[in-house]
Amino acid sequence: MSSAMYIAVTGLNATSRQLDVIGNNVTNSQTMGYKAGQMYFANVLSQNLTTGTGAGSAQVGQGVMIADIATQWTQGALETTGSALDMAIDGEGMFIVEDAENSRYYTRAGAFRVDEDGYIIDTNGYRVQGYDYFSATPNAVGDINVRDAHSEPTTTTEFQTGMNLNADTATAGTFVSALTVYDSLGAQHSLSITFTKNAAVGTWDFVADLDGVTATAQSATQLVFDADGILTAPAADVALTFAAPANGADIGTGGVLTWDITGVTSEAVTGYASNSVVRTIYADGYPAGFLRSVAIEKDGTVSGFFTNAQTVALGQVMLASFANPWELDKIGNNLFSETLLSGQAVTNAPTTAGLGGLISNSLEQSNTDLSTEFVNMITAQRAYQACTKIITTTDAMLDALMAVKR
Repeated sequence: MSSAMYIAVTGLNATSRQLDVIGNNVTNSQTMGYKAGQMYFANVLSQNLTTGTGAGSAQVGQGVMIADIATQWTQGALETTGSALDMAIDGEGMFIVEDAENSRYYTRAGAFRVDEDGYIIDTNGYRVQGYDYFSATPNAVGDINVRDAHSEPTTTTEFQTGMNLNADTATAGTFVSALTVYDSLGAQHSLSITFTKNAAVGTWDFVADLDGVTATAQSATQLVFDADGILTAPAADVALTFAAPANGADIGTGGVLTWDITGVTSEAVTGYASNSVVRTIYADGYPAGFLRSVAIEKDGTVSGFFTNAQTVALGQVMLASFANPWELDKIGNNLFSETLLSGQAVTNAPTTAGLGGLISNSLEQSNTDLSTEFVNMITAQRAYQACTKIITTTDAMLDALMAVKR
């Protein structure tokens, strides 16, 4: 009979531990990326009793024990934030972070920022791992640093100008079209084309200069329009050759700038009897740019937006997966560490190998279900009370037994 007390004690211990798990889940209901725990019970090895009837033996259980406290890897709700570096994983996978001692950890908490050295870090100051396209090893997983990211200048090789040259302009009347072009160092230069009305009907002479220095050669020197104001000559794009700029940089392709005037996609140049005007200007090439902001794509690509209006891929955030994530070790601060039972981390890009995609400007919240936890709390409390009743009942029976002697 006294064994009933010890059996009840196993129930008290197990349900009190269950309440610990429930309390931890409830208190972490607002913890970013938290994964709730679920306790599982198992019965203790039973004791065999001989019945004395020849019908075999009977078994009496010896109580309850904790079989497992498993992490629940269900998706948490996503909350929108104002930071482009906040990331949530929509699906499987974990972020990889590394501390100052090069120890790697894994997390679902994606509140990241850039530190004073340009590294993308988490709330613990650990560096997020992925590809850094501006590092010495762009194809190796490591720290992602955006401080040295830059957009290199590109020289102008081709330009277009959509305009109208007034057919009623008097002979020798002029019109100037100007645009900005860039050399190989990213320096700006002013390209001007001066159009002069020729005495011939529908004909304009033109000459180009770069920073006031006339072109050394032009593949065409006249524009000719038909009676409808449609350009008929030149029949090919115009090549303008210039001397090298004073800074020693290259301009165009071997000093040649191409005026795309006859292509299918070129801007129209017309000779209507209306005001001479420049409608559109386009030129390739741009100066060097400095990082203005970053954004994260679904596949983990870190895109940089630069002051020269260019968008450049700076790197890529990588994710890890495990054969047995239930055996990862919780070490606090929203971090997990690899164990022998979890298996080694398999690293891949988001949206590949079954991994989820990244959602920028979002954070994954705790997956704790408060309604379920409250129900579990009530059942744990009732189970604990029932176990105490077994002890008090057994105590009363022992008192009755002792009273027999008296």
